[in-house]
Amino acid sequence: MPYFDISILRCPVTSETLCFIGKKETREYVRNYDVHLLTLEEISAGYINESGTYFYPVFQDIILLLPVYALFIGKGDDARGKMAFDKERVFKYYNEINYQTKNGLKIYEDSPKWVDFREVSSEYIRNSFTRAKYYLNSKGKYFLDIASGPIGLKEYIELSDNYDYRICIDISMNALIQAKYNYSHKPGIFICGDITNIPIRDNTCDAVLCQHTLYHIPKDEQKTAVEELYRVAKSNANIAIVYSWFYHSWFMNICLFPIQIYRLARHFAGKLYVKLFHSKPRLYFYPHSPGWFKLQFKFGKDIEFYCWRSTNIYFLNLYVHRWLFGRRLLKFLKKLEDKYPKFWGSFGEYPVIVIKK
Repeated sequence: MPYFDISILRCPVTSETLCFIGKKETREYVRNYDVHLLTLEEISAGYINESGTYFYPVFQDIILLLPVYALFIGKGDDARGKMAFDKERVFKYYNEINYQTKNGLKIYEDSPKWVDFREVSSEYIRNSFTRAKYYLNSKGKYFLDIASGPIGLKEYIELSDNYDYRICIDISMNALIQAKYNYSHKPGIFICGDITNIPIRDNTCDAVLCQHTLYHIPKDEQKTAVEELYRVAKSNANIAIVYSWFYHSWFMNICLFPIQIYRLARHFAGKLYVKLFHSKPRLYFYPHSPGWFKLQFKFGKDIEFYCWRSTNIYFLNLYVHRWLFGRRLLKFLKKLEDKYPKFWGSFGEYPVIVIKK
């Protein structure tokens, strides 16, 4: 039986409540399951929605509430839609990516592309990893980590220290397997799900965290994703979204002008390439502007931008070196970010977008 209150879950297709069924009953439903996704032996239990139309398997204690993993067991038409092309790109990318072990934790193999692990930058980088915690409620029952990935950093793990449960939701089942390994010391609820259709009931979570994910959602679905984060948060809870302004960051545009031009050209060239050649999965990326966030939502007045980190890896690789007083530069930057978090949250590279419900 589940070790948490399953009434917090909801069917992602019909929005109904879900009922848990054990392994013996599950066998009756999964005889015709698509073995290309999972084998029958891997399914240990499952959930059925209230109307008895969809079955969702449990694999290694991970609840697969992504419609692509559901089994339609009702009569009539299957209400599931097809996964959009850009979302499917992200789904395939994170299900095919490999992992490496660093400091005893599983992290994405491509992490060094985006994170500066050099010793000269370590203090500055680690500080940014903790910043989201400043804007979330200090304790509670449910801490939702949406698109959690493997939670491969000590600082990320500690974000939910004062919560009873950390709900890890990710589109990648493989990422959740790594997250279970990294977060084995405390109760975790691991769900394969979609940020634009979160399989959690309204007003459930005491804190909602979304780090480095929203800009990988198709641009026309980012509004839906933010509204979903707002929906599942409790009243008076905070939502913290770590985002990238990319070419909307004036600080990076000034400091990295030629590099930013190159990144922009590569960005749009990559979009064209993916449309023409459906080969290796590539990550989708689209950054909205600060103004977009303020204008798109009925709760726009409750949105604030704070600094997560003002710089990106291109800046760090170019300007920060031990022989060039790199530590002093980053200490100075950290002081500025701490003193003027709203300024750097609007003009730096990575903001924490905070929404008070």
